[in-house]
Amino acid sequence: MKTTFLICFLVFICHLTVHAQAVYVDSNIGDDKNPGTKEAPVFSIKKAAEIIRSQDNNIYTMKINPGIYVLDSHVTVATEKEMTDKRIVIEASILPDDALWTPEKMPVITSKAIKGDIPASYHWVVSLLVDESHVTIRGIKFHGYFYPQTRYFPVARINKTKTDLLVEQCLFVGETNSSQIQAGIIAHGDEVKVDHCVFYKVRNTVVFFQDSGNGIKTGNGITNSIIFGANQAVWTSYPDKDFKFENNIVSNCRYVWAKSYFNTTKSYSINNCVIVNNQYYKGIADSVRLSPGEFEINEYNLTKKGKISLRLTDNVDKPLLSGVDEPLPIDYMHIIPNTLGYEIGAGIFKHRKQ
Repeated sequence: MKTTFLICFLVFICHLTVHAQAVYVDSNIGDDKNPGTKEAPVFSIKKAAEIIRSQDNNIYTMKINPGIYVLDSHVTVATEKEMTDKRIVIEASILPDDALWTPEKMPVITSKAIKGDIPASYHWVVSLLVDESHVTIRGIKFHGYFYPQTRYFPVARINKTKTDLLVEQCLFVGETNSSQIQAGIIAHGDEVKVDHCVFYKVRNTVVFFQDSGNGIKTGNGITNSIIFGANQAVWTSYPDKDFKFENNIVSNCRYVWAKSYFNTTKSYSINNCVIVNNQYYKGIADSVRLSPGEFEINEYNLTKKGKISLRLTDNVDKPLLSGVDEPLPIDYMHIIPNTLGYEIGAGIFKHRKQ
């Protein structure tokens, strides 16, 4: 009897411990007066970030339930707690590879902050401002800003001393003339890794901006991602040591690769990618504008001919007048099976959906 009681007690304690290690957010049923447990989530991402920042707990993970999250101002991702052997994780509570995942269950983040929410940085508008090393952002859909002509960055890291930012399984959706994303991610410093993401009609996917002060950046890259309809598919501002660009699809973009005129990197490499139907391959930016230019890119197993077919809701000449109320297909905004690029496995799924 005592043994049974002890086992039940230990299971109960373990259950509490697991839930205590994450703060849950829910824009539908949450309340910022709640403790942030799975059963009693908070309402806002801002409140959840405050819990992660606080020294009064052992929480480093934010779980975001399905819903739409409109931020009034940027949310700083950082903590006052000890970070040795720790990692801050901001992620969807249902991830793309989970059995119950559908596109409608992906939490959506956008911003209604006024232009100039971060005035020191070219009057930026930012959703998640990363101010800590060892941060993962996973499984979130970022939607464009409500007004064009805005430097809106869903994810930004300004602090050059911070390292190790991983953004994976995220979807960035914008449109220059209506819901602009200036860049899905903009980050100073080293170890900015983007993996298994989709960027659809954003101006820039990722701007790998200033170095950490050492004169050369290291550990940055984009892998296993789909980039469609961007102005610039990749932008490397300052010199890089070991930039990684592989297993990506790049199509219908203005420029595939842009770099600043003072970026003295001798060469970059592209490995196992499909890069088709883009206006320009390379561009060099001076202090005024971006223009077609030439620099060395080593190509390994690169496909340059063909057409990319994405699974969209309306991409045929004679669409059906019914079906608009049906759930989105599971592979929405991904490569249609048995078409060019499908075999690469790029997109938000690490394991192919059946």
